[in-house]
Amino acid sequence: MKNDSQSLRLLFNLDPDIVFLNHGSYGACPKPVFKAYQQYQKDLERHPVQFMQETVYELLERSRAALGAYINCDKEDIIYVPNPTHAVGTVIHNVDLEPGEEVLSTNLEYGSCDRMWTYDAEQRGYKYIQAEMNLPIEDKEIFLNEFWSFANDQTKYVFISQITSTTGMILPIPEIVVEAKKRGIKTIIDGAHVPAHISLNIKELDPDYYTGALHKWLCCPKGISFLYVKKEYQGGIQPMVKSWGWGEEYEEFKPSAQLHSPSRFINVFQWQGTKDMSVFFTVPEAIQFQKEHDWDSVRSRCFNMVIEARNRITEITKLPKICPDNWLGQMATILFPIEDTVAFKKTLYNDYQIEMPVMTHKEHTAFRISIQGYNSEKDIDHLINSLEELI
Repeated sequence: MKNDSQSLRLLFNLDPDIVFLNHGSYGACPKPVFKAYQQYQKDLERHPVQFMQETVYELLERSRAALGAYINCDKEDIIYVPNPTHAVGTVIHNVDLEPGEEVLSTNLEYGSCDRMWTYDAEQRGYKYIQAEMNLPIEDKEIFLNEFWSFANDQTKYVFISQITSTTGMILPIPEIVVEAKKRGIKTIIDGAHVPAHISLNIKELDPDYYTGALHKWLCCPKGISFLYVKKEYQGGIQPMVKSWGWGEEYEEFKPSAQLHSPSRFINVFQWQGTKDMSVFFTVPEAIQFQKEHDWDSVRSRCFNMVIEARNRITEITKLPKICPDNWLGQMATILFPIEDTVAFKKTLYNDYQIEMPVMTHKEHTAFRISIQGYNSEKDIDHLINSLEELI
């Protein structure tokens, strides 16, 4: 099937009058995947009881099997949640930390996760340490040395993004996981932007906990992410909401416990009260859509466009790049002189029909571009022409 930007743009429901350079925030769903999503909703409404009491478990099993094959982990080791914030909150709810012990993170993490860790640390008396990672990044070795300089004997967990939301940088997570194991530190990886953006092999990476959004770069409808928990930690993990599937009668698999999984981990999480889980069933369709459109070549094209766009913009601003090219995928945060970030974003959207996030990081002002398969060189030209008028 055709996978040029013009052909792909027709397969998404995005407003054709908007230059959409913000796939990273909430993603965008292709029409065939969205159609499948709506069909699941129709099936639910046609047979509400049959669907909720039987079909839902079959579809969850099918979906987890597809995702497990895609990210290379056992389907019994992953559960679905609405978003990575929910997943991280679940892990925080279960971490075993004593007063004075530490969780090591960075100053580059997503704000909602920072807030949860900060709150929980204040309540329980442990420390949430945010390593100050200086920008621009020069190379991997310097980054790793700076990061580990904040660790000590009290560090029990590392919480870190594989691709950071604010910078778009791909951090050296494989090296961090390996070093953490040597130090006896457990790893909690926020991979919100990873699935279908860069390669993810859970068994090879071997983190203790991992979460990724599937409505971003995999292009499922909004509200689906996964939480992976290593088998040795599944026995004691508790959901924040306890419902059917939790309790003594589910501690051992019994066929009479209708259509529940042999896995306690799956049992206690997959049913948390009545809700429309249709989005959780769309993973096979999203994977198939990208396979049919040769998404590896789409990703490669998008990466080249990101690098080209960043080069052209920094030629205009003469400001430094925050990291080398090989730290980027389909997103890049680019420094830009902005007096009022809120007004600047409104001007971009209202006057130039450009959708992209604008931010402040320490003393810097910047914006982040996301390039997906439906973006064209014409989109980049329009952005740069607009920036030249605004600078």
